[in-house]
Amino acid sequence: MRIRTVQSADEQVACVALADGRLARIDRVLTHGPSDLLSLLASERLGELATAIAVGVRDEDCVNADAPVSVPWTRPRKILGIGLNYGAHAGDLGEQAPRSSPASFLKGDHTIVGPGQPIIVPPGIGKVTSEAELGLVIGRTCYQVDVDEAMSYVAGVVPVLDQTAEAVLLENPRYLTRVKNYPTFFAFGPDLITLDEALAHGPLEDLRVATVHNDVVHREDTVSGMTFSPAELLSFHSQVMPFYPGDILSTGTPGAVGISSGDVVRCELGDELASLTNPVQ
Repeated sequence: MRIRTVQSADEQVACVALADGRLARIDRVLTHGPSDLLSLLASERLGELATAIAVGVRDEDCVNADAPVSVPWTRPRKILGIGLNYGAHAGDLGEQAPRSSPASFLKGDHTIVGPGQPIIVPPGIGKVTSEAELGLVIGRTCYQVDVDEAMSYVAGVVPVLDQTAEAVLLENPRYLTRVKNYPTFFAFGPDLITLDEALAHGPLEDLRVATVHNDVVHREDTVSGMTFSPAELLSFHSQVMPFYPGDILSTGTPGAVGISSGDVVRCELGDELASLTNPVQ
């Protein structure tokens, strides 16, 4: 399934994008269903939703197919980012990819913007980069799990554009929290793509992740090029902290590109699985 949040009349509602182009409201397809995507994840009713969709959806349970797409949700309990998880990107910063354990950082929900919303480059901080990433969305509480079971806690994937104040970071690598937490420095969406839907396009390790700048592919790699796999990242960090439904684990970028006002950046997952596009101001 592909699940998104759209603006319908004067409210935002979570919908499933159906194969025939219709948008089915979750709160009408499910009995006592939630109206927002984060509550859907917290209720752990994705399986029930898939069954209801397979049975069939009435037209009166759908919204306008052209309804504007919004940010999927704005209040995850945590956004965890991974640094230098591809060797090539580590070289961009004059670093080596960590080998013994992954490097990570937390981002506040004030950094979130949705598809098509502007990424704002703050004045006076020097070079800012944008980085396409594969985001894992947690579907149920996940704490101290093994690598071989970690992906069973993942509800789905999202395209991510993660921003960095690179000039500030190069002053001191300990500034990681500072350089990652300006407003608009985390874009994701438009769809939560359930894990079964993503895997229907092929093994996750074969998934292409590309940073695209002004319609030119700047850097791309596959998930197999990560130093630490998605399952390893989730398992490792779950030993330290619990993950909750709606939390996002952004798994690192194959390459960061410098951005400035007037640019357009895009994250592409696969050739056709998903893309996220944001303008820069």
